[in-house]
Parts: sequence; C-alpha cells; structure tokens
Amino acid sequence: MTDHAPAPAGPALPADRLAALDALPVDARSLPTSPLSPAQVRAAGLTLHDLWLPAVTLDQRALEHNLYRFARWCAARGVDLAPHAKTTMAPRLWSAQLERGAWGLTAATVAQARTMRAHGAPRVLIANEVVERNQLAWIADALADPAFEVLCLVDSAEGAEAMGAALAGAARPLRVLVELGPEGGRAGVREADGALALARTVAAIPSLTLAGVEAFEGVFPQRRDDGSPARVRAWLDRLPEFVRGADAEGLFSEADEIIVTAGGSAFPDLADQALAGELDLSLPVRRILRSGCYVTHDDVFMERVSPLRSAADDDPLVPALTCYARVLSRPEPGRAILGAGKRDVSFDIDLPLPRALLRGGERVPLEGTARIAKLNDHHAFCDFDADDERAPRVGDTVELGLSHPCTVFDKWPLIPVLDPGLRVVDAVRTLF
Repeated sequence: MTDHAPAPAGPALPADRLAALDALPVDARSLPTSPLSPAQVRAAGLTLHDLWLPAVTLDQRALEHNLYRFARWCAARGVDLAPHAKTTMAPRLWSAQLERGAWGLTAATVAQARTMRAHGAPRVLIANEVVERNQLAWIADALADPAFEVLCLVDSAEGAEAMGAALAGAARPLRVLVELGPEGGRAGVREADGALALARTVAAIPSLTLAGVEAFEGVFPQRRDDGSPARVRAWLDRLPEFVRGADAEGLFSEADEIIVTAGGSAFPDLADQALAGELDLSLPVRRILRSGCYVTHDDVFMERVSPLRSAADDDPLVPALTCYARVLSRPEPGRAILGAGKRDVSFDIDLPLPRALLRGGERVPLEGTARIAKLNDHHAFCDFDADDERAPRVGDTVELGLSHPCTVFDKWPLIPVLDPGLRVVDAVRTLF
C-alpha cells in the first residue's frame, strides 16, 4: 500500500449526528461484552484475541488506503463520485467518503435515502424509479428541505406520471434521470426511441425536471476474460447518444447541468471512458461514477474484476474485510469444520478464501493449500492436504478473505476495526 497525498476534500457528515450514533449501544455478537456502543469499543483496549469468534473485522490501514486511492483515481479523470452507500450502510464510512470529495451518496431504496438524510448527507441519488405514494410523500418532504438534495430515476411514462401527480404540491421539482437498461437486464428503457419519448413525457410534467441519464452496467457478467468488457463499452455508448438527442430537442431546458452517470464497482474504467468524450451540449455536463465496493475491495470478486485489482494496477485497492473463525472439529482426514457460515460471511458470488492460520502467536499463510468447500448456516467445510504441516488443528484460528462486501456488511451491526498490531481501535456501526 502506498501513502497518498490528500484526496479532494469535502464536508463530513455533521459531527453531532455521528457522535449520537456512536453513543448508542448495539448487540454485537463478536464482542466480549454486549451490548456496547462504538465509543465504548474504542475505549475498551481490546485486541483481536479478545473477540468472540466468528468475527468480521475491518483493517484500518486498508480502509484509509482504499478511500484515498479511489478518490484520487476519480479526481485524475475529472469524474465525480456518488458511491453506492448501500454497500456499507455505515455513516462513519459515508462521512469518510464525503470528506474525500464524494459529490453525494447513492441509495438503492427510499428507506436507505431516509437513513442517509437523517445522518446529514447533503445529496442522495436514489437509483430506482419510485412509485409508492408513501415514499413519494417522503420525497416531497425532502424537497422542502433546502439543505438536502434528492434525485431519482425514471424508466416508464407510468412511473413519471405517478411521480408527477404525487409531487404536484412539492416545494420544488424533483430532478430525475432517465434510466437505460439492456435487454434481459432489470429496470431501464430498452430502446433509444423509447428513452427519448420518456424524456419528452418528463419534460412536460411541471413537478419533475429532466436532469440527465443513468445506467448500471453491473447487469452484464462481471468478468474481464471474455466478451463482457466489449459488450459493456458498446452498451454504455448509448448514454451520450441519448443526451445529445434530448438536448437537441431542448428537453433539459429546466436543468442547470446535465448528469450522465454509470459505473458500478467492476467496470468504472469503462464507464469513465464512455462518458469522457466531448458531448457538445447546451449545458455543463456532470459525469458521475457510483462505485461502492472500492471502500473495502475484497479477496475474490473485486480482486478478479476491478480496474484497480492487484494484477492490473501498480497501486491497487486492498482487501479490508476479514472473517476470523475457529477450527471446531477435524471429523475426517483432510477436512476441518470452522465456526463461521452463511449467517456470518458472503456466499452469493464466491465462498470465502482461507488466507492464513493464527497459531501460537504466528500467522501461517494458507494460500493455495486450503479451500472452503461449502457453508452451512454456522459452519464452513475447509478442505486441505491432511499431510501438510499447515493443516488446521482444532482450536486454530483461520483468517478468511471474503467476496462481495455488500453481503457481508448487512450481517454485522457493529464491526471492529483493527490496526496493524491487531488492536481494536474503532468500531463501525451499520444501519441495515
């Protein structure tokens, strides 16, 4: 990891709201005393060896590195970042992202946006079309708050009309982005003509303002060793085509800038390339990436596909999430049962990766000598060469690298943060 000069600066979340959250005790199954607040954890003088296993932890130094590294990567390309904050649902980490220059936060749902606003986020992009009346009532309330900006997506005339009707009495129009989606994907307008027709509908609704276009290329297979990158590039080329057509018709006349946004965590480089061309529009253009997983990276999924993976960059992102699990049983030759399972770690894309054993005060690397074969709710089946001296023994601690951070954070309401000496120096509260 490289030490970096400061990333672009921005305002943190309000200190009083973070302090209030840090003062609230929370049930935390990995701590020796529970419930505890984050503030109490910081003051407790704990180390890794005090934690009840299994325990998922964050690496303090890796977090700092990743926050600075990706912020500087975006700044070097002149692109804004609105990280998908549902990855962590952790106000402390949102604040760190905003401090390092994030333009705003991205939410998947209105409920997430509500949590972000409650903790002082100044701007949230809801990456979905909103049609539920109660949620639109919340958006109407948010539009009356001059200290908060909310945007959302639209991908159908019916959705636009529902939003327009529900927001007819709002204090200001809601800025919306037309969502484009590929055939067979999830939401989003499929055809260019349909997208322009929807833009005309939005532009004619007084309570909405057409603000730009959005796409999420993460619906394509997220790998670099097949035709996926070429498919992503070809599809993302539709975004500039749309904004040129909509601008030529004067459909952005109520906006003060045109937003063009894409970029999950796998292909932000391809999104940046697609959005980087000269658009020659009537208004300034704001290019926004929305990557979220960069904050912790991971050992398998992101390390396989990110442009800042170790195989592709001289200063790569670094895995910052670890699960420590105890060896509970050696029931058969070549197999150990670990005390961590689906309730503790992600398994939706890849199974955990055994990195090392902690034994007798030493860290014994396991790379390439052990694998997790399957998970139950609370157990992992770890296979290995029974004759290897590094074979796990009952009572050993196994250090597991993880895949897909989004489905790790949601399992842990309080995650200890370790310094390089394995001292617990902080705890991150999540709000799923």
